[in-house]
Amino acid sequence: MKDPLLLSYTFEELMYEFHSIHEHEKAAVERVKQETDRIEDIKDQAVASWADQMEAEEEAAAQDPAQDPAQDPANMKWMEEQLAQNKKAFGEDFGEDLSLDFDSSDKSRK
Repeated sequence: MKDPLLLSYTFEELMYEFHSIHEHEKAAVERVKQETDRIEDIKDQAVASWADQMEAEEEAAAQDPAQDPAQDPANMKWMEEQLAQNKKAFGEDFGEDLSLDFDSSDKSRK
């Protein structure tokens, strides 16, 4: 840009500099907006990939019977050993009134 104190400007040069300053400002605002949109897209993609990963892990856990502690053979063996020990200590009918159906309410207790 020319210095107005040192050189004289033509009308065309003044108009060009006036409009170029505004165009540079608009371009800078547009670059910032595009960068912000790009960052938001990256964040959205990261969140979506994390959610997909969590869903895949949950599906794998649901399909793997070893993940269910009630179906784990080691846990079932331990529970049978505990039941046998307690039957010796508290009598043969120990544990027979227990229900493993935790989803439904026990009507006999009311």
